[in-house]
Amino acid sequence: MKQQARVAALQWGLVQAFLLDTFARLLRNYYRATTEAFFPPDWVISIQFAAPLALVVGGIGGYRWVTNRNAATSASAHRNRVVFVGSLVAGWTLAIVPTMAFQSILGERLYTVPFFVLPSLTALSVFVGSYVLAYRVDTEWYRQNRGRLLGAVAGAVAGFFLGMAGFVAYGEYLVATRTSFSLDGGTGIAVVTCLGAVGGYVLTGRGSTGDRAVEFLVIFLPSVLALTLLMGLSSVALAIIGVSALGFNSSLTTLFVPIVLSLGLASYLAYGAKTAVYQRFVGG
Repeated sequence: MKQQARVAALQWGLVQAFLLDTFARLLRNYYRATTEAFFPPDWVISIQFAAPLALVVGGIGGYRWVTNRNAATSASAHRNRVVFVGSLVAGWTLAIVPTMAFQSILGERLYTVPFFVLPSLTALSVFVGSYVLAYRVDTEWYRQNRGRLLGAVAGAVAGFFLGMAGFVAYGEYLVATRTSFSLDGGTGIAVVTCLGAVGGYVLTGRGSTGDRAVEFLVIFLPSVLALTLLMGLSSVALAIIGVSALGFNSSLTTLFVPIVLSLGLASYLAYGAKTAVYQRFVGG
């Protein structure tokens, strides 16, 4: 019951935070496309900042929904929630990749009428795709293809963050060696993400359960978020107190290092030590 309640809490919290964040981003892009102001009104920014609160409030509601026995607690219902949560998290993480591709093609036209809706449509497709995969796709088909699907997602996520790390490292190199330059990493990051997805799909066997791939994602995504926030907050704290740490305020430290460390940690724990964090959380 506690494992089902935890997953339901994640589902409710993520849905509310996702919808609120998507709505705020649509409003922000609308104001950018229809007015001369680069920044939207404060009330639009407030909606986006309220997304973490929506995650907490939704999480409490989802947890109580299960513990008060108002929800279905069968094995199939639990499985559907797990698939939905995993799909939404992975899709939300990778939703920026199509936006990067759109921006590479359209340039500044992406933030004009009618193209400003493309990022929101991408986010909406993530939500709909997660729902379809969890609640409308045949269970047997999903079971047969689960391994390769998870392998493709894990490869895409790893490729995306590797592309980000490479972009940061190359940008720091240009800063150190040139006085002026123009750099756009959107296309490169999108290509590396796609290559990672193909590689993950091919390397994961069709009959494999994909548990190692999902274990990698469960460890990597929280760790990269936590390390990035820690590095960023540490940089801000040092700047406030006037302490100068060589290179600590650079993106190489605040982005590149957390990504590389998280990739190494998640790879070792998922494929080397073969931990079972995912199984303990969802109950199998």
